[in-house]
Amino acid sequence: MNVYPFIEAEKAGKHNVKRACELFKVSRSAYYRQKSGVKSRRLRVDVQLTERITAVGSVAL
Repeated sequence: MNVYPFIEAEKAGKHNVKRACELFKVSRSAYYRQKSGVKSRRLRVDVQLTERITAVGSVAL
């Protein structure tokens, strides 16, 4: 589940981002990194794997 929209809502409501990140067990640096549009290495690998699985699946059908 993507918790970042919930943290963003807390921030918009003038609540503490640090506390929201603690509650959702994500680092503040990860929250701000995703806001900047930088994708994590894991996400990039997952996207590549999904593309490969889709390609193999369409050939098998």
